[in-house]
Amino acid sequence: MTDVLARQDRALTPEETEALLRDRLGDQILSSSTDFATFTVWVAPGGWHAAAQLCRDESLLAYDLFDCLLGVDARDDGFDVVAVLYSTSTGNRICLRTRCEGGRDAPVCPSLTDVYRGADWMERETYDMFGIDFPGHPGLEPRILTVENFEGWPLRKDFHLASRVAKPWPGVNEPAELDDEGNVIEREPEVGGAPGPYDLDKAMAEQARAVNASEEDQEEGEGTGDDAQASGSEQQDEDEAPAPELDQETYDKLIAEGKSERIARSKAKAALIKKQRAGGGDTGGGGSDEGDGGDDQPSAAEKAEARRKEQAEARRKKAEERAAETGQDDDASDEGAPGADDEEEQA
Repeated sequence: MTDVLARQDRALTPEETEALLRDRLGDQILSSSTDFATFTVWVAPGGWHAAAQLCRDESLLAYDLFDCLLGVDARDDGFDVVAVLYSTSTGNRICLRTRCEGGRDAPVCPSLTDVYRGADWMERETYDMFGIDFPGHPGLEPRILTVENFEGWPLRKDFHLASRVAKPWPGVNEPAELDDEGNVIEREPEVGGAPGPYDLDKAMAEQARAVNASEEDQEEGEGTGDDAQASGSEQQDEDEAPAPELDQETYDKLIAEGKSERIARSKAKAALIKKQRAGGGDTGGGGSDEGDGGDDQPSAAEKAEARRKEQAEARRKKAEERAAETGQDDDASDEGAPGADDEEEQA
């Protein structure tokens, strides 16, 4: 490492770095800290851009590598923006941190894209997650981590996450914790445990259940409605033909099961049409074909057997015709081909 960092011996200490920044920027440097082995300098919003430019251009600092930029939710105090810079020549690392102007309603932080080109994409990510505006940025939209019409800022502390009860987890449930005797261990909630569900969670869960139930009913209604419409089009020869009546037995059964009237009516229509097809096109009303002259008409099984025999007979006739045509072609080819006697006569 010492061979690569040619000017490591000239690297400034954190105290010297803070003194240099205060000498150049004055009151724009608010404070500094070295918590967790990270040298952090707090900068006023008005000196944010100048501090980043000084860190890059000052030969004693030479922070030529833009590491990353991120946002921090400070709750009631607003939002912070942190830029991490690194010097490839001295091996020093510095974190510049500032408190955005505008509070939680309209946080604003000057853009660093004209100082470090690498800040372009990361400022877009920070805007997408926290809603922090960066004046001077070439274009923060369209949003890159969420859909374009997404509402809200996902990494804000006040962004509401829908409770899992709104949509059940698709995997298997976690097994219960048992003791040595096989009894379920019930633990009391402690400080730091997951809170909730809140009243808003419960309200959103009820809303999600209502929406999901309405979508399921609509899908069932559309499926049966398409079958009834397709079957009805075959029964009606003209536009003014009357619509088929309901299968009352099926309708009453679905209503008793708790189905909606729309779904019961649609399925009852489909049931009636199927019975009419099985009964040879009987268009009479009622819930069943029994007692409406069904004894004089063949059953569905007899019709299927007759249809199968007709198809077999048609295939047999077609095979015979094909065999006959093949035999005629062979005779024609024998008659048209000259024999040895004909060749001698021609000679």
